[in-house]
Amino acid sequence: MSTKKIILQRYGNLLKQESLVTMQDKILPNTFVLEAPEPFPGYFGYYSDIPSDSKPLYIYLVLKKLYTLEEVTRATQNIKRYFSADFNAAAGTVHLYNKDYHVIRVRHLDSFDQIIDLQAGYIDEGIEFKKKPKNLEGQAIIRLKKFFTLEEIEEGVYFDLDEKDHGYFTIPDKLGWKYFEDLTIKVKHNWDFSKFDAAIGHIHQDFGIVDIVRVYNPNIDREYLLGVRKKYLERIK
Repeated sequence: MSTKKIILQRYGNLLKQESLVTMQDKILPNTFVLEAPEPFPGYFGYYSDIPSDSKPLYIYLVLKKLYTLEEVTRATQNIKRYFSADFNAAAGTVHLYNKDYHVIRVRHLDSFDQIIDLQAGYIDEGIEFKKKPKNLEGQAIIRLKKFFTLEEIEEGVYFDLDEKDHGYFTIPDKLGWKYFEDLTIKVKHNWDFSKFDAAIGHIHQDFGIVDIVRVYNPNIDREYLLGVRKKYLERIK
């Protein structure tokens, strides 16, 4: 007899680091858009077999001001009714060169040519974009407000049903970013299967907050995710 799948829908946050560059083409004039050419820096060469100009992987539409989650969600919902790609969007903040930028992170566009149409859609929904500054490029800390669709494979261990090759596990407490970076380095240096990218975050559950680690690996499976979790939990103090 097969076990019934446990599917959960949750809201939460994700904190990660990516190298971002300013887009110069394929965007509305005088708007500010950032791109992550390698969105999973802990998994080296993930897109090495994909031409860099084939499709946008992760792009960040930089906003003129802070919009509420409701405003961004409603705008996205309305655009999805007619837009040509089944894109994914999340509100967030990019911290780059000691400045914070409010953004909408976009995934799953089919081509760079769709970015202008998507920007036009958000403008039609009342969302304004920041004007392009001088060219920016560097390591950024990114915080996203996300909706998760999760399959619980074991208590506190999940696979993401919206994003391929993403897994999560709960941790006892909130971790600071620098501590998490150091922890990840120690895990990778003491494990033979260390080719993964990691981020931290939390989900809202049972009127409280549960802290999580996100793991990315294109070959992730139950055994791998449980192995990563074991290595982290052994080192969390």
